[in-house]
This record gives sequence, C-alpha cells and structure tokens, in this order.
Amino acid sequence: MNSHNRRDFLKWGAAGAGMIPLGPVLPVEALEREEQMKHSEDHHQGVLLEPEHTAILARGIQELGNMTKGLRLQPLRSDTYPNPLTGLFYTEIPDPEQVRRDAEATLETNPMDSLDRVLVLLELYACNQSDIGTLVPDDMRFVGDAFNSKRMNGWIAVLGNTNTETLESHLNEKWQFRFFRSKNSAVGVYALLNMLVRYAHVYGRTRCGAGHDHFMDHQHPGEPLDLHGMTHFIDEHCPGLLVCSGELSDLELALSLATMRMGVPAIVPSNYPFPLGKVIQADRLEDIRNSAVLFPNIRRLLDVPEIPALPDFCDPSNRSREFDTSAVWGDTAESFYILRKGKVEKTGFEVIGVPGGPLGIVVTVEGEPLDAFDCRYIERTIVSSLSQVPGVKAAFTGDRLKVSLSKEAKLQPGRIGETLIAAALHEFPRLKMVHTAIIFDHEKLRARAESVVEEKNRREREAAETTEETMEMFYSCTGCSPFAPNHMCVLTPQRSPQCGRPYEMIKTGALYGFDDMTNIHHSIQHRHLNSFQVFPKGICLDPMKGEWSGANEQIQRLTFGRTRRVLLHTLQDNPHTGCGCFNLILFETDKPRKGIGIMDRAFKGACPDGRVWKDLHYALGGKQAPGFAGASYPYLVSKKFLQGDGGWKSVVWVSPNVAKTVDVIIPDTVMVG
Repeated sequence: MNSHNRRDFLKWGAAGAGMIPLGPVLPVEALEREEQMKHSEDHHQGVLLEPEHTAILARGIQELGNMTKGLRLQPLRSDTYPNPLTGLFYTEIPDPEQVRRDAEATLETNPMDSLDRVLVLLELYACNQSDIGTLVPDDMRFVGDAFNSKRMNGWIAVLGNTNTETLESHLNEKWQFRFFRSKNSAVGVYALLNMLVRYAHVYGRTRCGAGHDHFMDHQHPGEPLDLHGMTHFIDEHCPGLLVCSGELSDLELALSLATMRMGVPAIVPSNYPFPLGKVIQADRLEDIRNSAVLFPNIRRLLDVPEIPALPDFCDPSNRSREFDTSAVWGDTAESFYILRKGKVEKTGFEVIGVPGGPLGIVVTVEGEPLDAFDCRYIERTIVSSLSQVPGVKAAFTGDRLKVSLSKEAKLQPGRIGETLIAAALHEFPRLKMVHTAIIFDHEKLRARAESVVEEKNRREREAAETTEETMEMFYSCTGCSPFAPNHMCVLTPQRSPQCGRPYEMIKTGALYGFDDMTNIHHSIQHRHLNSFQVFPKGICLDPMKGEWSGANEQIQRLTFGRTRRVLLHTLQDNPHTGCGCFNLILFETDKPRKGIGIMDRAFKGACPDGRVWKDLHYALGGKQAPGFAGASYPYLVSKKFLQGDGGWKSVVWVSPNVAKTVDVIIPDTVMVG
C-alpha cells in the first residue's frame, strides 16, 4: 500500500470517549514525509531504551526463559508452517538454551533485536501447552479462518489482568472481532501471531521463514529472508490488534513490545511504559471499544446511503414456515411473471381483475442499461421476497410463478406489488422508479402470455450470444481483497466468478446495488468502494489468452499495483489471480502426462502428481501464480475455456465431481481421478 493511503500515527492518547493525538496533527503532505522519516522507528531499528525500560524487558525475558526450561520445540498442526515464528529467524530447529543466551546477550547491545528471540521462546512455550491445538488451526481450517476474516473487523489478543470475556462482550456489542482467548494470555498472543505470520506467508507472498522440512527452504534456496516485508504486510493488510488492559506483568510488557515489532498495533493503558509502537492509549472499556477500529489495518463496513427497508409485514423467518395450501394463484398456461425495462412515470402498483386462479405480474423498471442479464437476475431475486409475507409461498422456475396461500393468509393483491417494489429498491437501491402490474383478468392474461414467452426467449438468446468482444464494459469484484490484497476478480459472461456466484449478481451489484449487505468488512485500500464495479474493457491485447488493457488498468488500480497484468484464459505468464473461495483449481501438471489438471474443492484425494487440494490452494490462494488459476463450473463450458492453452485438448486429469458435472464435453483422453 502506498504511503498516502496510511493516515495513522505512532502515538495516540485518550481523553474521555474521544481520541486525541499526542503529537502534532500534520497535513497530509507532511504526514507522508513524517512516515518516511519514521520508517526505521516503526521497526525499532537502532532504538535505545531507557535503563528502566531495558530492566523491564530483561525481567520479562528471564521469566520467559524460566518458563521454557526443559521444553523442546513441538511441531503444531500445520504441515506447511509447523513453527512459523521460529522459522522467521532460524533455518533449522534451534537449541532452546542458545536462544535464551542470544536473547540475554542481545539485550545488552540492541534491546529491540532481543525481541526476535522472545518470539521464538514464546512459540517454544506455547507449542507445549495443552490448549494450543484448539487455538492454532491446521492448514485447511486456517484457510477457512482467513477467508472468514473478511466478515469481521479483525482479530484480537489480550494482555493484562482484565476480564477478557467482559472485554470481548463489550467490544462486540458494536463490532465484529474474533478474540484469541486462552487461560494463559501469552498463549492467546501466540495464537494471534501464528495466524498473522501464516497469513502473510500465504496471502502476502512474503519470502520469510520456510516450510515443513524444519525451516530449510528447498523451494527458494539461497534467497534472503524478508522479515521487513512481512512486518509491513502485517502492519498494512492483516487485521490483527493487541489490547493491553489493566496491570501488565514484566513478561506481558515484553510480549507486547515483541508483538508490536511484528507490525501489530496495540491499545495500551495510559501508564504503559514503553514510548514505542503504533499505539492508542485507553483505559476505560468505552474508550477501548471506540479505539479498536481507528487503526488503518482494522476493517470496516462500507458506508452506504440509507437502504430502503422491506414492509413491516415481511419477515425472513416466514420462508421456512410450512402450511397446508388453501389456494394457488398462477401456475397455469396463461400465467406469467416478467421484469422488463421501461419508462415509469411514478413508482407504484395496479391490480387488474378479481383475485384468484391465473396470475400475471409485470414489473417495469426504469434504469440503464438493464440488459438481459440485469432483468433476469433482478426478476429472480426479488420474487423470493413474496415468501416473507405471512401465509405465502412463491415458487418461480423461470417459466412459471406459483403463489401458494394458507387458509389464514387473506392476501390482498396490492401487497404483491408493494412487496416486489420494496424488494427491488432494497436489493438494488440505485434503482428509483419501479411499477408493478398484478393481472387476474383472464382475457388480458391470454392476450399477453405468448408475447411474454417470446420476450423471455429473446432475452435468453441475447445473454447466450453476448461475448467479451461484443461488450463495452467488464465487471470486477474485490469481495475477497480484505484477506487477499493481490487479488481482483475480472468478470465477463465467458469468465464467471470463481466462487460460483452468478455473473449477473456481480454485474447488477456493480450497477444498481451495494455490497455492504453481504457483510464484507473492507481493508483501508477499499474502505469507500463498492466491492462490485464496472469498468471499460479497453483494447484487446491478446485475443487468445484474454488480455484486455482495461482489465490491466483496473487490477493495477484496485490492488494498488500489487498485480499489474491479468490474462483471463491461460495459466501461462500472468494468469487470473486466485481468491480463496474458488470452486475449482486449474493447474499445470506433468502426470499422467504434461498438461492441465482440474480439481474441485470437495475432492479428498490426490491428483496423479501427488498434490492435494491444500497444496494447490496454498500455491494459488489470494495471489497470481503462473501455472494456476481459480474457476467455477460455468467456466468449464465457456467457449473461451483456457483457449490460450488449447482448451479441453490440454486437459489431462480431472477430479470425479468435475467429470460428473461436465461429462459430455470431456475428451476420452482425460484421466478421471
């Protein structure tokens, strides 16, 4: 992230419920220069502590040394990163006694460097505790935890003699934080750091530490470690926060400083002794709660205008309530339901005819472009709202609408129009003018039914014939960027979302809606942006591999230059970045012969070259990885499916679910695992 996107200070203080910077408030340009000057201070390079502060650190290190005497480093549940903190500083398992001696010796010459050994000793202690298995996830649970982090403000560990349960309850009355809690606060801090370091390895591509062969990195032999890059990634992209509350022991003070050295900001009490770190001072619970979201790495929901609400008589719990059907409206040959683009003089509804039997509904929406994709998606989305009305069940197949009524329903026809209009404005608030006609008149239904079928058929043909070449605009989604800052999904009718959501969902969300209703918490780089966006496709730079100038510009802009090119239909060079919720992974392999394999996320086995889902996910998740790309099932039947690599002719292996789903197009030469 560029410096001009970071609006933070090293020191803050608390005054009542408001936060006041202790240092001078600087204009933006001065802040940027200030940040450059404080670059080394952020990482505590060359920092000298006062004697009383060094004494605190020395006592904390001594206590940690005593706690770890006789312990040996135990690998944790991750096969890939079994001891991630130790792997930051050592290329093989260190002797614990030597680590203690190094910590004490370094304390005399450079106190800040001793914090590196504090982290190693912390891992040594934590990996021997009985509850560590419940706090530190295995590889695939880690992936799920990282993905789920986009639906929360961040992760918190607590130090001090405060009541952690009370603190968590108070903060989460307003926010959505996950707390790493243990009977021993040091273990909770370790669990947070374990998560952050692994997160930076996988989603930040930081070259730091090594993998499961106990720290010897055979994939990148001779490459320098990048601890500096890791701390920056944690500082800027990882939603970790340390809360120090109440009285802190010398050990807890040492751990707090070591945690901040890794790039984690902290809320500390007003009597916190160290003048270092990115901190906010707060003592009262209310101040701590208000302060928790002020750091730039902590995620926030998108600020959106007020969203129109559904009527009071609509209740989502009604969807699951069963009842005996007393009457049915619709579901006859002359019945229909359609949403179309048109001029609307005034938002409202009209009822034509006497309720009962055949039913026709025409929803007219004014807006642009409202093409075939938009109309059929909005049509499908809003009709489900009818099932929120008490005693009503709506079933829509795309051809027919069936409205079932309970004996007690007593549904007024106007409520159908009122509900559909409200649902359209609630789900797609950028639309303003909507009119609904509810038709029961048999003659009018028969007169219109055939033309409605023809209109829907034309709409389906329009959608089927739309290609990347015939479109002017593409669409993008950054819904996964809170945990994957290198990634942006490029969406076209021929390159559907990797997560399996419909292409038109992203398209209509970009044009007429907001993503905040999906509870996405944004990192600072996208805090004021809808996750769904529309952009000009630009010039086609490579028609076979699918490179467009507009897509390159959009991904550079939304990843802040972390990714600069994306080719939509190839695994070579600069393939599409991977999110973390992809349904499928497309990957290059040399077994059973050289070509491309396709594995679905539900597959529990291994492909012929021995790799399992976890291996492929770690290689691709959250980044651009030549030889890999994420996809969903609709892309497998796209006419542009990996056309830059030869399409299905290049595929040599697929997992069984893939074979079952697209059986008719898989060549006989493809091996099914």
